[in-house]
Amino acid sequence: MTEDDIGSRHMNPDEVEKYSMGTLSEAEAAPFDEHLLVCEKCRTLVEASDAYVAAMRAAAKRTRQQAGKTEPRSRFDVKASGAVGRFG
Repeated sequence: MTEDDIGSRHMNPDEVEKYSMGTLSEAEAAPFDEHLLVCEKCRTLVEASDAYVAAMRAAAKRTRQQAGKTEPRSRFDVKASGAVGRFG
């Protein structure tokens, strides 16, 4: 979304996810910040996504603590364990 797009369309699911995960730069997030001030639909989507991201992060932290690890696993640890998925 560019500054010209503010108010002209809603955030798509990929944009909502990136916004909630904090993976956008300040410059990329700024138009969304402005859009969310006026768009209840997108604000509701972001709030739901924020809750999901927070729940997944809390679950990952509990899992690491239960396994006796405090740091996230690297993709090399995942490969060594034989796990498959998005960690290519």
